[in-house]
Amino acid sequence: MPLNKPNRRVVIAGGVAAFLPLRAFGLTEPAATAFVERVIDDFFAIINLNQSEAQMLRSFEQVFTPYADVDIIARSVLGPPYRQLTTSQKSAFSNAFGHYLSNKYGRQFREYRGADITITRVQNAGSKGFLVSSQMRVSGQSPWSLDWQISDRSGRTKIINLIIEGISLLTSEREEIRALLEARRGNVTELTNYLASV
Repeated sequence: MPLNKPNRRVVIAGGVAAFLPLRAFGLTEPAATAFVERVIDDFFAIINLNQSEAQMLRSFEQVFTPYADVDIIARSVLGPPYRQLTTSQKSAFSNAFGHYLSNKYGRQFREYRGADITITRVQNAGSKGFLVSSQMRVSGQSPWSLDWQISDRSGRTKIINLIIEGISLLTSEREEIRALLEARRGNVTELTNYLASV
């Protein structure tokens, strides 16, 4: 049975017809566009399958984790306490945070099955990588913006932030994670266990 893929249209000047090699430290506008196209296709291939939520979330995590720079995002959202962790604690926190983040956004993306996605602009943000802007249209709803901040500074092209209707994933998750940590009196191990369980 064919997948109900999103109707993705690339409307930037010089849109890419095929995937280009994604080399570290050489990210270009066409390669940034190709990367986001691939992410969109892979995300929605999973979301549009007729699976239970539990099955979908497992599949989404397997795709989301390689595409997102989870270590960078985890370090950013936890802030100063991250620097006090041992190597094993950092790894455990990053893994738990990646699980939590993929489940959270897997559920959110699932609400947009069959969406029409248009890549509208690509901006070179210098040391911050590239910002690939897109617009999502869902039947019966007003269109909304979804921007993908990507970088290859870690050695591979990765998502380092999502900006949904002007709201940064990094900013919102930083506030939420730090509130969760405060509720646990600064105990990162307890926070890690919680994130791994949700």
